[in-house]
Amino acid sequence: MPDNNAGADRRAVALLDGGLGQEIYRRARGVSSPLWSVAVMVEQPEIVTAVHSDFIRAGARTLTLNTYAATPTRLRKQGMHDQLAAIHQRAFQALERAIDANGVQVDIAACLPPLIASYQGQPARSFEDVVDEYVTLAELQAGADVVLIETMTNTLEARAACAAAREQGKPFGVSFRLEANGRLKSGETLAEAVAAVEGYSPAAIMLNCCEPERVTDTMPELVRLYPIVGGYANAFESVEAVANGGLVDTLEARAEVSPESYAAQVRQWLADGASVVGGCCEITPAHIQYLADILTDEFRFVRFSQLVR
Repeated sequence: MPDNNAGADRRAVALLDGGLGQEIYRRARGVSSPLWSVAVMVEQPEIVTAVHSDFIRAGARTLTLNTYAATPTRLRKQGMHDQLAAIHQRAFQALERAIDANGVQVDIAACLPPLIASYQGQPARSFEDVVDEYVTLAELQAGADVVLIETMTNTLEARAACAAAREQGKPFGVSFRLEANGRLKSGETLAEAVAAVEGYSPAAIMLNCCEPERVTDTMPELVRLYPIVGGYANAFESVEAVANGGLVDTLEARAEVSPESYAAQVRQWLADGASVVGGCCEITPAHIQYLADILTDEFRFVRFSQLVR
């Protein structure tokens, strides 16, 4: 692969990994669980390391810990809350093994996800209660270089996660998911969502886990709303089954979202002003590899922490 850090005259872009959890889950042998890729990590940790390695070799320079489903709320529901710290330790070990094996300097990103489940509205909890849970997650991942707050569908969780991330004193980004109507699941607009978190001074505000076309349609608005922005889309046919309480097992990938077609969307995000790109569910190492290969002459791929210095 060409040296993505050569040529300082090219615009710096933070290249994230792709759909880590879904790629792990897809490769697993005989695992079906509401805890998704975390359940795989407990039983088959070598798969997690292999997926991280594939994303590193593809060109990603910021790798997220496999902790998306490991919130205290979700683990308690599955009777595994006593394993909270051990699971987070396993996530670090899996990623660190991949980094050591590949000898590439990357950012380790802590993950602050929705606390109860993906694609839900605003939880019936107090701000203080939600902050406390995010503080726990942030402290368990304190060894990370940066923090990514992902798949936010309401401003209560987004604000609470930002408050917890800010306490870590390291760069953090927050990503919102938009519904078909262009709003968060809570009914809030993107402008309202950005206004709710900008006071916490995130390094970047992004869109994630929605269709590539929705990110493309919305990126110009996001660029107008915040100085550093980005996007990383999913390639699911629909997420309604999970939004209604089903397992990820029921979801199907969009075959037409090839590395080539996804790269065309990402190129448009960059043209509109995005500075952070990557992929969410069903965006594979092959997608990230293709991005790194075709865009390396135009952009200088960096770690998330380098982008915001």
